[in-house]
Amino acid sequence: ANKSNMDTKRRRSNEKTPENKTQKQNMSYEKASPNRSPANLLYVRLQNQWSLLSKSTRLVLSIICITIAIQVTIRFYDLAFYQLGDGTRNQLKTGEYFAVAINTYKRPDRLRNAVQHYADTCGKKAGVGQVFIIWAEQGVTVPAATSFFDSNFRNSEAALENRAYVKVLQKAKDSLNSRFEPIEELKHDAVFMVDDDIRVDCSSLTNGFNAWRKHPFSMVGYYPRLASPPLSDATSSSLIYHTWPIVYIRHKFNFVLTKASFLHADYLALYSGDEFPQEVRDHVDKHKNCEDIAMSMLVANYTRYTNGKPIYPIYVEGNVEDTGLFGGISTGSGHMVTRSDCLTTLTEIFEKKGWKPPLAYEIPLRDYSWVHHAPGFKWQYKPSNFFEWISFANILT
Repeated sequence: ANKSNMDTKRRRSNEKTPENKTQKQNMSYEKASPNRSPANLLYVRLQNQWSLLSKSTRLVLSIICITIAIQVTIRFYDLAFYQLGDGTRNQLKTGEYFAVAINTYKRPDRLRNAVQHYADTCGKKAGVGQVFIIWAEQGVTVPAATSFFDSNFRNSEAALENRAYVKVLQKAKDSLNSRFEPIEELKHDAVFMVDDDIRVDCSSLTNGFNAWRKHPFSMVGYYPRLASPPLSDATSSSLIYHTWPIVYIRHKFNFVLTKASFLHADYLALYSGDEFPQEVRDHVDKHKNCEDIAMSMLVANYTRYTNGKPIYPIYVEGNVEDTGLFGGISTGSGHMVTRSDCLTTLTEIFEKKGWKPPLAYEIPLRDYSWVHHAPGFKWQYKPSNFFEWISFANILT
């Protein structure tokens, strides 16, 4: 009798728990509403399960759901109403082309893929009229331009019609400065400088060209950077090299990398000319680095004295693949220190010539971005390559 009484009490106790109560409610609702739709039944079940959660859990889940809903709404709004810098949606005028200059060194597979991407996959339909391969490697046979297209697909009639002119430019010296030497056969004012491990998708490439057409004397690129004094001493003459995380946090930048950027062909002659300090080119050769910083300083300095103020760079938010993330110069030990040292040393060279510090300005990322997001919150801006987010060096410097 005692055992029977205990079982009865346990059964009654279980029936009073919230879980069993909810289960009974669900079963009774389903029996009482046999013609209800599955959606209605699901709603009731979710509502009953929700009632079982604690108040704090419901509050946290509510905040998460509201945040996601806001993000999704803004994303769709942005897709519908974003604008490019010229008010268009990536239109390319027929007959307008630019040249691509691919910098390469001992990476034949990446070079082959790069040539096929820019000359064939993108080609004339994306505005690519010429592709020049900057070949600075010494003591080896220079490949023929046709060797990059040896498959039946790459030599189809459609591919040949869209293919840009390709030529390998053999350089007399193994130097990063070689990439900025004037090109005799160049037919276009716009030159897209790119490393052999960078793939800018064709739509983003066209976007960049349109941005350059609107701002032909700006450097237009996909990798914005910031050179600024250290946080510990804002008056210091030293400069720190900052990548995307700081650009995003401060929402400012002052130059773009030539690993993927458009520039005017005239700047090639200026870089190689007598008026540009030889000490700058010597520094690049000595450290095998920083030629892109040197070009940005040249453009800022030249436009300051010809225009009255520097013509600022333009950031193009695009879709860029970096196949050299884990094996290029930028992944080497001490790279970020070298970059900061370059900024400081090259600035000193400019000042010794009687010129002002070339990068002595910081411009808002939103104002000098080609893509204008809607409604335009700062947090909507993102890098062209996702892995830019994980570049944390110098973030606290």
